[in-house]
Formats: sequence, structure tokens, C-alpha cells
Amino acid sequence: MEILDKKIGINEEKTNQEKHEFWRYCVTVILVVLFMVVTQIIIFGIAYLFEGNLDILSYQPLTLLWVSMLPFGAALIILLLCVRFLHHISLKEFFTRKENFQWKYFFVSSFLWVSLAILSDLILSILQPGNYVFSFDFKTFLPFLISSIILIPIQITAEESFFRGYLQVGFSKLTHKWWLGITIQAVLFGLLHGANTEVSIYGILTTMPFYIGIGLLLGLVTKKYFGLETALGLHLANNLYASLIVTFSGSSIPSPALFIIKNYQPVLSLLLFFITAVIYYFSLQWFHSKTSGN
Repeated sequence: MEILDKKIGINEEKTNQEKHEFWRYCVTVILVVLFMVVTQIIIFGIAYLFEGNLDILSYQPLTLLWVSMLPFGAALIILLLCVRFLHHISLKEFFTRKENFQWKYFFVSSFLWVSLAILSDLILSILQPGNYVFSFDFKTFLPFLISSIILIPIQITAEESFFRGYLQVGFSKLTHKWWLGITIQAVLFGLLHGANTEVSIYGILTTMPFYIGIGLLLGLVTKKYFGLETALGLHLANNLYASLIVTFSGSSIPSPALFIIKNYQPVLSLLLFFITAVIYYFSLQWFHSKTSGN
């Protein structure tokens, strides 16, 4: 651990200049939520002009994607402004405590998670013949693909910055216990997704453990590798895969993905998630040990 601490090259003088009083976190959270809600209302109003009704669940997948994702952009901008000017933390220090942002961890994390997701779905498709239906439609898939590539990176960057980069660090400093910071942000991350349609359709006992579980995993890798690179890679890979490759009935954002699961089984999916998370975590640890020379 001492070797790793030397490698990350933390500037102690800059760290001491950071401001972490409780009131600063309160102001930041209020501003982030306020601007996100206001942006959501404005975008919802614009969407109404195109869709002609207020029933958001009846919107076309492409419209719903823009309505859901754009407010994260506003939230991210406000958060980064508060981090820089209210907490006096440089944006580089906010995203990584290493000397530079490590893109290799971002890409390795993405590749590893997608590979495990593909392997899981391949196994399930073999065990459940006919449950995976190929549903490719070029006219609907292409604009959704382009929009996803633009919007989902904004969404996952906002979520990772807020939960892992901001709240996790804040709760860890305020409680002086790193594990409490990870746990609290993961629970809040789960509660944020509590309004998703799959929670009401498939039940809180099978869906919320996934959201909290992946929040814990993202928090652990953020803590372990001193930055958001790994968590950003995992989160982006997960959301793009769920939007473009494999989806299921009742997903929070319906999408023209390549494959649709006819009979989604949340308990089995939850079990596979935990297996995937364990394999991912230790595979990432192996990669780190090989590339760091430890």
C-alpha cells in the first residue's frame, strides 16, 4: 500500500486547501437537485410539444432517452462548479488522485464488464432456448445508437461524479470511516433508482439489491484505485450494453436493443450479477497487480 501511495502522487498542499465543511455539502446537494429538477421540467415541456401529451411512459424510446438523460448534464455542470469554487478542489484531483487520469483503467474496466455481460447472456440463451429474441430494426436502432453514445456518457459521468466522487468522499471525511462513505452512497444510489419501472414490476426485493450492489462495487473500485476511472468504465459499459445490446420488458428506458428477453427472471439476473461482480473485481485486481509491478 505504501508503494501505491507513492505512485498516486498526491499533492499534500493542495489537499490541505480543500474545504469539506458540512454546510458546503448541503449547499452543493441542494443546488444540484434544484438545477436538475428545473432542467427536467424545461425538457419535459419541450417533449410535450413533440409528443402531444403528458404521459411520459407513452413517449417514443428516443424521446424518453433525451428527456431522461439531459438533466444529468445540468447536474454535472453545477456539481463541478461547486467542487471547484465552493470546495476548492481542482477538477483533476476530483476525478483522480493519481498523477494523471488513467485511461487504461477506464477501458480495461469497460472491456471486462462487457465481456462478462456477453458471457452471461450467452450462457442464459443456451439454457433458455428462444428466450432471447433478435429484434434489430435499422431505422429505429441507428438514431437511438447515436443518441445513446452522446447522452449516456453524460449520465454516467454525472452519477459517478455525484455518488462516488462527491458523496462517498464527503461521507467518508465527515464520518472518518471510508466504509461508511461507500455504504451510504450505495444506499442513496439505490434509492435514486427506486422510481424505475422495473422496481414496481419485478419487486423491490429483487431489483434494489442490484442497484445497491452495483453502487457498492463502484464505490469499492473508486476507493481501491484512487479515482473514478474504473467506475466510469464499468458504469458506461453497463448502461450502453443494457440500452443497445440486451433489454427486457419493463426496463426503465425502453430501447430498440439488438436482443429482447421475453421472460425476464429478476432472481436469476441478480444471482448472475453477484457472480459477475466477484469475477470482475478479482480480474481487475489481477490486471492491476500485473501492470503496477506489485
